[in-house]
Amino acid sequence: MSKSDEYRANATECEKMARAARNPNDKATWLKMAADWLRMIPQPRSSASDKFDAAEKAQGTGQRPSGSEH
Repeated sequence: MSKSDEYRANATECEKMARAARNPNDKATWLKMAADWLRMIPQPRSSASDKFDAAEKAQGTGQRPSGSEH
């Protein structure tokens, strides 16, 4: 099992404990722990191409959609 899988499993267990918690403070603590486990999972790095594609999608190309006559 990879570290990422282990962290996801721990987060899932914390979420399960949060659902079972009767005390709101306990529930909040379990949910925070779940979020902390998930934050420990390394995020894939974006390539320059990925960043360009994301920027292009966010800004648009300035071209009209096909079928547009104006």
